[in-house]
Amino acid sequence: MARWIGPSPEHEHIDDVLAAAEAWRGRCFMTDSSLFGDENLWTLDNIREFGRRVFNEPIIDKGSFVENLEKQLEAASPQLIRLAAEAVWFLHLFPASTSMKQETKRNQVKQIWRWSGSDLENSFYLSDRTLKGVAHPGRQYFQNRGQNFEFLIRAMEQWKTESRSRQAALMNEDESWSLARWFDAIENSDRRPMRSVILYLLFPDYMERISILQHRKRIFETFKSQIPPQFQLSDEFSSADVDRALYELREGFEKKYGKKELDFYHPPLAEQWGWPPSDSQDRDMDLSDGHRPSEALALNTILYGPPGTGKTYATARRCVEICDGKAEWSDTDIRRRYGELIKEGRVEFVTFHQSYGYEEFVEGLRPETGEGAGFRLVAKDGVLKRIAERARESEGRPPHVLVIDEINRANVSKVLGELVTLLEEDKREGAPNETAVTLPYSGESFTLPANLHVLGTMNTADRSIALLDTALRRRFEFDEVSPQPELLETVDGIDLPAVLRAINARLEYLIDRDHLIGHAWFMGAETKADVDHIMRRKIVPLIAEYFHDDWNKVHAVLGGSGDFVRRERLPSPPDLDEDTGEERYRWTVQASFEDGAYDRLVSGKAPDAETEAE
Repeated sequence: MARWIGPSPEHEHIDDVLAAAEAWRGRCFMTDSSLFGDENLWTLDNIREFGRRVFNEPIIDKGSFVENLEKQLEAASPQLIRLAAEAVWFLHLFPASTSMKQETKRNQVKQIWRWSGSDLENSFYLSDRTLKGVAHPGRQYFQNRGQNFEFLIRAMEQWKTESRSRQAALMNEDESWSLARWFDAIENSDRRPMRSVILYLLFPDYMERISILQHRKRIFETFKSQIPPQFQLSDEFSSADVDRALYELREGFEKKYGKKELDFYHPPLAEQWGWPPSDSQDRDMDLSDGHRPSEALALNTILYGPPGTGKTYATARRCVEICDGKAEWSDTDIRRRYGELIKEGRVEFVTFHQSYGYEEFVEGLRPETGEGAGFRLVAKDGVLKRIAERARESEGRPPHVLVIDEINRANVSKVLGELVTLLEEDKREGAPNETAVTLPYSGESFTLPANLHVLGTMNTADRSIALLDTALRRRFEFDEVSPQPELLETVDGIDLPAVLRAINARLEYLIDRDHLIGHAWFMGAETKADVDHIMRRKIVPLIAEYFHDDWNKVHAVLGGSGDFVRRERLPSPPDLDEDTGEERYRWTVQASFEDGAYDRLVSGKAPDAETEAE
């Protein structure tokens, strides 16, 4: 069934795609050769060098994917560049042409190959049929393309370290779950669509073409009662367990329907787990990728996470995604488009604070002078009412977004008032349970239009989600924006990913996961001096704030070595009548951080070398 991806003409090219994948498997995965030539490109040394050059400078948010790759491969050998071209070819083999056109795929591969000093001729592997792809791989596949590309290279590096006999055992098709379990041991495999993409292209008779993690979960939850008892999942299941459960489901469905031409994205299975069954375009539209229509996105969403996790950038990207239906652009392009949407009046931005109220948000009375000496109070529209009217009156009713930054800093129930009812999707204008309220100052009847999205951000270090009004929580979806150490790089010998992981592990142990340190604090660091400045002026004060100036815990979080904060014993004042004998200390942040300080922070094993003033 996994080889069948839909009725003709949708299915006609699949044999070419899988034949190309089989060639890559034999020439590149199982040996060190090349897909497009006779030289050895896929060697362990080449892959390691490629990873060193490229992923010390992650391919994200600094220009287009290909532009970054070109910068990272400057002065690289022709072999390394041709390896990059073949790796990008594999990265683009899975996505369907409706999410990435064949011409775009082909041009990118040929452009990269050209950097090596020669042209790549058209061939079977670059044909339209071969590059037509098999499925929409999801938003994460394109939005985090650099991370998925890195996962491919890191997985290949680990694979090439295995012995030939071990590789042969893992590739045994009678026990294909061995390779799935091997992939599960790779860091972040449970969060990277690339894992499922590789496994499908290697084992299309065993693995499903379902790379979107939410879809795998939804399908499993829908059909779990039909999985044979011996393959039911325990509480702690792996991705490989889900692979096997899906395979067993497929076996059962083939017997039930008496055919192998079955697919989870097509009837009769699609509608059973809620996939749109109307026409091929709707069936293939990925509700989690960068091309999904705005109506498939939740109308009310809160992006939440600790400080420095990139919620501001995530907000801009989400606004573009809502308004344009896609956001496969560089950081610069996202910010440019976000600014355009604000100028167009389709995005409105407001920051909540303790003094913010209903009058500013919905409507309130404001003094207005008349012809005489007096004044009168007039109802004035607040930010929500203004953008709601623009959304309602706009030609074609395109999506509009109201961004509420720091949504948890105000008394949200007081700010929203009776409008909390209108937030519900089924009570919006034109919905089955459309509801209108009478506004207290203007006396107008008011509804919220269905094309207005409300997007909030929430710093969990300020206030937990659990403390939000229950009625409000029911009306919003919550998307966590977590620290991503993998987005950082090594700077002047400082392993920033390891530093951030060590700090956050200790913070989570001592407080909770709401009080972590985000990766964005370190994103602009290029030298040790930059890192030191960020630690001294931003990170250490933030940690001290978390612990309410309990410096013993700050000291522990920073590795306990005394490299970052120093303790000095304070002498007791003279002639103190009641000297309790309690020792008191002064804590100071070190003026400079010695070489090796960050290594000791990570290990936490260095003896405390600090001295105490007598």
